This record gives sequence, C-alpha cells and structure tokens, in this order.
Amino acid sequence: MLATLFLTLLGLGGCRTAPRNDAQPDIIKRIVMKKWTIEPNRIEVPQGGEVELVVTTTDVEHGIAIPGLDIREPVQPGKETVIRFKANTAGTYPMSCSILCGTGHKQMTGVIVVTAAVPAASH
Repeated sequence: MLATLFLTLLGLGGCRTAPRNDAQPDIIKRIVMKKWTIEPNRIEVPQGGEVELVVTTTDVEHGIAIPGLDIREPVQPGKETVIRFKANTAGTYPMSCSILCGTGHKQMTGVIVVTAAVPAASH
C-alpha cells in the first residue's frame, strides 16, 4: 500500500489518467462506447488545446485506451469518465477499447487527430 502511494506520488504508478488541474478545457468532446463501436470514431482537436473527453458506455464495462497520449481508463455503465489532456504534439493517435467486452471487442477502434497549429502570418 505505501509503495503504491509512493509510486503514485512520484508519477510512476502506471499510465497517466485524468490529470487533475484547474484549467478550463478549450474543447469538450463526448464519446459513447457500446458493443462494438466507439462514437464518434474520429475526433479532431487543435494542437496546444486543453482537451476534455467525457466518455460513457450504454451497455457493459469498456475501457478507453489512447496509448500515444498515455491514457487508459475504465468506463463504467451509468457513470461518466472524464479525461483531460493537453494536445501538445500534432499527429494521429489510435484509440481502442481496453477491456475485453465480447466477440466484437477488436472492432472498437477510433482515432484522436491533433491538427498542427497554424503559424501566425507575419506582417
């Protein structure tokens, strides 16, 4: 127990999930997980944005995993899972269901696309 607490305080206790901060998100996106889909399965956010994902499930327990953003969270029926992250690096980040939920589990995929910031025009 103390070792787990110590590792968590050092930030070594596993994946970064739902960081706690007081900054208001620039973007809020809702995701619904259900057999055998993630809706929407493509989400675009601008680079540099503070993003909040509000994830729900309409049937059984699922899990949302976005490895490239170091996100892995369980999603329980009847509860919202809120995940915040800063979209620092442009790119395409695969997301999937991380909890085996039945025969169509492998079909539960999607992407988060962080679009590159457009440089300001010089005068």
